[in-house]
Amino acid sequence: MNMHRRTLSLLATPAVLGAMTIAVPALAGTGSSPAAHQARARTCNAVIVISHHHRIRACLLRGPRGFTGPAGPKGATGKTGPTGKTGKEGAKGTSGTNGTNGTNGTARAFAVVQPTSPGAANLISGQTANITGVSEVSVGGSSGGVYCIAPAAGINPATDTATVSPEVSYSSSHAPGVIALNAQRTDCPAGDFEVETYNPLNTTTPATGYAFTIIVA
Repeated sequence: MNMHRRTLSLLATPAVLGAMTIAVPALAGTGSSPAAHQARARTCNAVIVISHHHRIRACLLRGPRGFTGPAGPKGATGKTGPTGKTGKEGAKGTSGTNGTNGTNGTARAFAVVQPTSPGAANLISGQTANITGVSEVSVGGSSGGVYCIAPAAGINPATDTATVSPEVSYSSSHAPGVIALNAQRTDCPAGDFEVETYNPLNTTTPATGYAFTIIVA
């Protein structure tokens, strides 16, 4: 049988390939001229197939591209790699500079007042500044406990603020009393600060014997 007359052009589809048994790709011509063989090799993929006991030279043409298949399952996570080497220690930073000193306090006057006897009191030297004198007076039948404190020039009890607090070491009983500032200065001269001291068990009538501190801001 003349093989040139039985050369076919076939689509490479499952229906066609299912009826064929592919032998081997055509590696050489079957008697045709070299030029014709080269022309056919450039235009198609030629193979020899056996169909109904006949050897046929066929040309497989590329069919349309199929749909993209679904993505396969995700692979297992790989093992964690080894820990890297510790990096080199960085250079030591420079030391910071010392901060500047804070400004001086704003107290304009202060004193520690010690009662020495009913009707008398004393300013503790070394713990007093810009306070020039202190006197103790009795009010309403009390035995003292009202102190008039004279500040230095330039300090005005009518416009400057003072704070007071108990002091135990100079108190007669070495116990703290209740210490209160009388801002209206009802029993002292207009230029003095007035401080009243009370027994903690009786805060109605002033009582003597309780030391205190005073600070004028």
